[in-house]
Amino acid sequence: MRRWLCLTAGVILSALAVGWQLSSSAPQNTPATAREPNATPSAVPRQTLPAPPPRSQPWFVDDERFYQQFLERLIALAEKGECLPTEQLRQQWQRAGKVAVKGLVAPPATPRLTLEEVYQRAVPAVFVLGSVYKDDDGEWTDGMYATAWAISADGILVTNWHVFEDLQETERFGACDHRGRVYPVVEILGGDQAVDVAFVRIAARELTPLPLSRDYAPVGSWVGVLGHPGDNFYVFTTGTVTRYSTNRNKDGRQERWMGLTADYAGGSSGSPVLDTRGAVVGMAALTLTLEDAGTARRRRVSGGRYDPGVSPPRILSPHPLSIRSRLLHRSRFFEGKPKPPDQPPEGKPKPPDQPPQPPAVQMILKMAVPAPDIARLLIEP
Repeated sequence: MRRWLCLTAGVILSALAVGWQLSSSAPQNTPATAREPNATPSAVPRQTLPAPPPRSQPWFVDDERFYQQFLERLIALAEKGECLPTEQLRQQWQRAGKVAVKGLVAPPATPRLTLEEVYQRAVPAVFVLGSVYKDDDGEWTDGMYATAWAISADGILVTNWHVFEDLQETERFGACDHRGRVYPVVEILGGDQAVDVAFVRIAARELTPLPLSRDYAPVGSWVGVLGHPGDNFYVFTTGTVTRYSTNRNKDGRQERWMGLTADYAGGSSGSPVLDTRGAVVGMAALTLTLEDAGTARRRRVSGGRYDPGVSPPRILSPHPLSIRSRLLHRSRFFEGKPKPPDQPPEGKPKPPDQPPQPPAVQMILKMAVPAPDIARLLIEP
């Protein structure tokens, strides 16, 4: 009897233990919380999709406002005496030679960029290089402008040698970047007249330099030009390399040129010619206009002061007329005093006006300084 009672008690205790384990493992009931009106029954929170990136807006250049602000700020710098005086500028311009440049940027060893990337990377490095001078009444007036580009971060720009020819007595130069910041030109470091390259220093730091190629761009390869043709600032045009040519200038020195089809005009002297890596492979210098006439002459294309001809006329009949034009430019935006018309010498009647004869332009060739010729003028300290 005692043994039977012990077995019965053991069975009852085992059953109670099993029941306690089952009750403890069962899910516990928690108080229900009020569901938000917009809540979802899923335990996974709703994921918000990222907003689409804003569409980039192009830069709408207000050419007249841009140029007027450039003149106002350059005149203010000239009044403060921060720009290089004309006499010192002339002296420094005569000292041709190689220039020491720190921090030269090598062309990237990367695949070709898109055309948009070539433009976007070049814009911060390209400047409007212009001047002002005092007229006969002592008032500041605009001189000329061209293009320049940064080759080092510490304020060294590259442009054409001919930009600094035929200076006015009180002429002062400055450079303006794409944001409208104006810096005085404080020194001409060197260059070469035959190569048509000049290096200048502006009072600026932390510029965005362009890489300079040491190789000739192949004939037929793509190029882009960023410059300021005819009061149109920061114009980007594209084309191809057409050929390389050479000639002797009036001093008997050899000149070498790279031909291209990318468009540019007055105001584009010094514009960088870029390849698909965004590297400088040349620098715009002049155009060669072929007209249906019996003589040929060639002018550089600078902005502003117009040079009737660098090379003397040559009889090439029946070949077309070749006009070599500088790329300097004088802006139409500046509202200065009108210049009096030229008067004939005293005692001589004024010749009758002849109706202008429009030339029959057959072709306009674009000519640039090859990048290796620029690189040969550099010394890396």
